[in-house]
Amino acid sequence: MKHLLCAAAFLLLLPAVLPLSGQTPGSLPGNNQKGDYGYLYCHMSDRGEWTAYAISRDGLHFHDLINGDSIFSATEHALIEGGTRDAYICRTPDGNGYLMVTTDMKTANRLKIGKKEVWDNYGIDLHRSSDLINWESVTFDFRKGPAIFSDPDAEDVYRDWSGVNRVWAPQIFWDPSYVWPDGKQGGYMVYYSMWNRDEDRYDRMFYSYADESFTTLTKPRLLLDWGYATIDADINYLTSDSLFHMMIKKEGGTPGLFTATAECLTGPWSAPVDDDYVDFEGNKKCEGVSAFQLIGDNTWRIAYIEYSSRPKNYRICQADRFMRNFSNPQNIEGVNGPQHGSFMRLTKEEYDRLQAWSDAREAGHLHPNENNPVFPGMHADPEVLYSEKTGRYYIYPTTDGTEQWRSHDFRAYSSADLKTWTDEGVIFDLQKDCAWADWFAWAPCIIECKYVKGKLARTPEDMARTGRKVSYKYFYYFVANRQIGVAVADDPAGPFTDALGAPLLSRAPDGSGGGQVIDPAVFRDPVSGKYFLYWGNSFLAVSELGDDMVSIKEGTTKVLINRNDKRRYNYNEGTYVFYRDGKYYFMWSENDTRSANYRVRYLMSDQPDAFTLDGQPAAVSPTIVLSQQPSMQIFGTGHHSVICKPGTDEWYIVYHRFARPFGIKQGWSAGYYREVCIDPLTFNGDGTLRAVRLSY
Repeated sequence: MKHLLCAAAFLLLLPAVLPLSGQTPGSLPGNNQKGDYGYLYCHMSDRGEWTAYAISRDGLHFHDLINGDSIFSATEHALIEGGTRDAYICRTPDGNGYLMVTTDMKTANRLKIGKKEVWDNYGIDLHRSSDLINWESVTFDFRKGPAIFSDPDAEDVYRDWSGVNRVWAPQIFWDPSYVWPDGKQGGYMVYYSMWNRDEDRYDRMFYSYADESFTTLTKPRLLLDWGYATIDADINYLTSDSLFHMMIKKEGGTPGLFTATAECLTGPWSAPVDDDYVDFEGNKKCEGVSAFQLIGDNTWRIAYIEYSSRPKNYRICQADRFMRNFSNPQNIEGVNGPQHGSFMRLTKEEYDRLQAWSDAREAGHLHPNENNPVFPGMHADPEVLYSEKTGRYYIYPTTDGTEQWRSHDFRAYSSADLKTWTDEGVIFDLQKDCAWADWFAWAPCIIECKYVKGKLARTPEDMARTGRKVSYKYFYYFVANRQIGVAVADDPAGPFTDALGAPLLSRAPDGSGGGQVIDPAVFRDPVSGKYFLYWGNSFLAVSELGDDMVSIKEGTTKVLINRNDKRRYNYNEGTYVFYRDGKYYFMWSENDTRSANYRVRYLMSDQPDAFTLDGQPAAVSPTIVLSQQPSMQIFGTGHHSVICKPGTDEWYIVYHRFARPFGIKQGWSAGYYREVCIDPLTFNGDGTLRAVRLSY
C-alpha cells in the first residue's frame, strides 16, 4: 500500500474547489468543495452527545435544523458507547454522496483512575449517506485489535490493543494517489488522535485509510509525535504555498491552536509555527478547530471552541490565504449548543432539501409560542406607556417586515392589562403627515405630559393634581430618514401631527465621533422635574427639552458615550432610562439588531445626565439583562422599554426578538422580521437588575 500525496505531485492535481475541464472529481486531491449557495455546520451538540445540523447562506449567521436536536439516533450509530461527538462531514470525490466520522463516546460513562476522572473512549464511527438525511454507519472498536482492520497482518503500533483508551476527533482527507494492494488507486485518509495508556505517554496523531465503500479501515500509522499531547487536527491543502496545513490543538510547550505544514500528506510535519497562532484568547483554553473557506474567497475561516468561559464560546476567526495571521474572532450566531464540528458548502438543492426536511419536523422539536408575541404581525423597537388620562397601556412599535427597514407608518396598540391588546391603527404616516421625510419610520418614543392650568407639570405636587384644570398632551419622538422629529396629539392613540414641519435633531453632536441620529428616548426626572431626550446610534447623547417639549434647551446637550467608548460600554443603540429607589437605570442594546446576539446591557447612576455612582464613575453591570436563548429558539432580543404598574413595584420589559420560529432562518435579514414581547423585569435586594427569564 502506498500514499504518495506530496506537494510536488500536487502541482498537477489542483484542489477540488470546482471540477476542472478534462479532470474527474475523483482524480482531484482533498475533499470535494462543490456548492456555491450556502453552508452546513455539522457538529456535536453541547446539550448532549449527538450530531446536529445548522445551515447558513453566508457562513457566519446560521440557524438550527430541527431545533439543534439529533439528526439520527446516536445509540443506533455509535455501537460502543452511544454518543456521536466531534462530527466531521465531507462529500465523496464524485460529489454525489456524503461521509461523516464521529468519536464514539459518552462522557456519562467516564471512569475514575484514583481520584481523577478520565475521558476514555475506544473507537470511532464511519457514516455514509446519499442525501444528508438518511445515514448508514460502521463502528470500529480499536480495543479489538487487528481483526477489525482490512490489513490484519500489517505491522502493529501496539503490543496490546486492549489498552487503547482514547480515539478522538477523526477527520477525512481524500487521497487520490493512495494505492491499494490490488492496484486500485484512491482512498480516504482518516486521521485521529489515539492513546494507549499502557504503552503511550500521551495522545498522538495517527491515520488509517478507508476504501471507497467507507466501511473498512487499515491499521493505524503514526502521523506525528511532538513529544506531548496533540488532538483535534484539521488538514487542508493550500495552493497559495503548495503545502499541506494542519491546524491542531497542542497541549505541550505553549498550549493552544497552532499550524504545522508538510510537503506530503502523511508527513513529515513541521514543528508548530510558534510565532503565529490563535493567541488573542490569552490563557483561555481552545480546541475543536475546523478550517473552511467562504464561497468566492481565498482566505480562511478558523472555527473553534473556547471552553474556559461560562458559557463557552464557539468562535469563527479569520486567517489569510496562507492560513496565517489570525484575527477578528466572533461568536457563531443562531446555533443551539455549538460544539466541535465541521463545515461543508451546499448547493441550493441541498440547502432547500435540508430546510424542507427540518420544516416538516419542526413542530415536534419546537415549543409553541404561548404568551409571546403579545400581538400579531412584524413589529420592533417597542415603546410602552401607561396613560393616566385613559388608564390604559400603549405600545408604539416600528412597523417591521421590510428589507432595510423601509417602512413609512407608525401604529399603536392599547391594553387594560398588558395581556390583551387592541390595534389602534396607524397614528402617523410619513407619506401623509410628514413634509420632510417619506421613509425609514423607526424607533419612536412617547411621553404623557400633564398640564395644570395650562402649565407643564414638573413638581411632584403638580404631577399628583387631578380635576378639571388638568389636561394632557402626548409628545411622540420618531425617526424618519435617520433624523429625529416630534409629533403631538391630545390622545395617546392620536391622531398625531408633525409639531415642527422639520427635524428636531438632524446631526450628531460635537464630540460624539459620529453616528446615526436615531433611537430617541424621553424621560421625566422625578427629582428635578426636568425632561430629557436621549438619542444616538454608535454614540449616546442627552439633551434637556424646552418647556414646549419640541425644542432642545441651548447648551444642555452632553455626549455620555462617544464612538470610541462604545466597546467599553458595550453600547450600540436603543437607549432607555428609568428611575427607581433613588437610582437612574441607563439601558441600551449591544450589537447589530440583525445579529442573533443583539442584547441589553445597563448601568446604574446617581444622575439622569451623567454616569456616576456613589461619587465614582459608573461602570456597566456585568449582568446581561436580555439576551438570546438558543435552546428556546429565541434570538435577537433587544431595543426595549420598561413599565411599572402604577402603585406597585411590579416591572415589565417590552422588547423585540426575531420572529419565532421563521425569523432566524432569514440569516442576516432576520433583523427585518421581528415581533414584540413582554416579560417581567426583576431586581435584586441591592437594586441591581436580574437577567430576564424569557418566555415563549
